[in-house]
Amino acid sequence: MIYDMTPVQWLKHVIFHPIDGFEDMRWKKQGSLKIALVIVFFLFVAQVVKSRFGGFAYNMYAYTSLFSIIPILIQSVVYYGTWVVANWALCTLFNGEGKMKRVAIYTAYSLVPYIVCSIISVFMTYFLTTDESIWISFISNLGLYWSLLLLIFGMKACHQYSFSQTILSMIFTVVGMLLILFLFVLMMSLFQQVWLFFYTIYTEILYRLRA
Repeated sequence: MIYDMTPVQWLKHVIFHPIDGFEDMRWKKQGSLKIALVIVFFLFVAQVVKSRFGGFAYNMYAYTSLFSIIPILIQSVVYYGTWVVANWALCTLFNGEGKMKRVAIYTAYSLVPYIVCSIISVFMTYFLTTDESIWISFISNLGLYWSLLLLIFGMKACHQYSFSQTILSMIFTVVGMLLILFLFVLMMSLFQQVWLFFYTIYTEILYRLRA
């Protein structure tokens, strides 16, 4: 029986049968948050691999530039988290049926093809020449569009929207993500200025006490 599958089998089911898979998973209340978190971790790993590894002809700057983990965290974990929050908040306002946990699980499951194809494309750079880079681009684009397709059907099943409503909600989710990130940067800048203000006062008082 299809409904007696393990969590890993459910993941495989939605990847290769997204139209029915997400609907089946929603109906049976399946999906593992632990697996979703593992997938997000591997998303971070894939971003690290893309930025720091690969054949010299394809990623020569990785061998000369300094490594910073902050941009990679933003491109993986932060983007994922803001998508989940923005999508859940927006769809709650517009009668979406998905809870935040379900949005988090369906979104993470949708990222698997992108993660796998990203790692495969990096591996291919070690034995393909730049003249054969079309195959690397093909694998990268395959993973990207496959994950996008999964995300569309996942959000459609999650919130029980029509296809047009799903596309519209995803567009507004991206807008919501930009707004959240803007407010986050604004708050960080504000806290930094407040911290600098009090630190300046502290150092000034300390200087006068020693004088």
